[in-house]
Amino acid sequence: MRERFIVIEGLDGSGKSTQVNLLAKRLRRSEAKKRFKHTGVITTVEPTSDRIGKLIRLVLEHRWICPPDALQLLFAADRADHLGKKIKPAIANGKMIISDRYFFSTIGYGAPANSRAWLKQLNKNFPTPDITFFIAVFPKECMRRIRKRKSTKTIFEKQKQLEQVWKNYTLLAKEYPRVHIVDGMRSPEEISDEIYDVLSHGEK
Repeated sequence: MRERFIVIEGLDGSGKSTQVNLLAKRLRRSEAKKRFKHTGVITTVEPTSDRIGKLIRLVLEHRWICPPDALQLLFAADRADHLGKKIKPAIANGKMIISDRYFFSTIGYGAPANSRAWLKQLNKNFPTPDITFFIAVFPKECMRRIRKRKSTKTIFEKQKQLEQVWKNYTLLAKEYPRVHIVDGMRSPEEISDEIYDVLSHGEK
């Protein structure tokens, strides 16, 4: 199978953004370009930095109050725009896309404030990634990392909420194809090696 659309998911503080960058660096090497027969590698993130994505970030950073269902509609709108403007055109041109978050985050973080069934229905027409990696890090460790970096906490960054989110992620891993749970309690290099190995040869 020739993967073109790769998603890396995980709790805030799990190191997924680091893994997106490490994977992109490896895939841009000449030997990887020949192996995967791609014309380039693009990294991206949800929510995006476009207009809808900026509205979402205002809510996540407690700077704008928005009902839970309205927030999820914004996520879906941002995703549809993202797919149409960036992801689909890149794939059509032979590029590989690595996305930091996708609809798994919507379902994982959006429940129980919203119906899980409704969230899945809201995202059902979006394409499923060719392969997805969930970076598994204990919620307590994620909170420690979040505090250490002293970044602005979003509305979702509380330990009990993160524990529920991870339960939702484990359910999603069983419900969608080609989802790989990766032990994130290791060095970034070890995690990156596993992701690249699975991408290159399939899960052992």
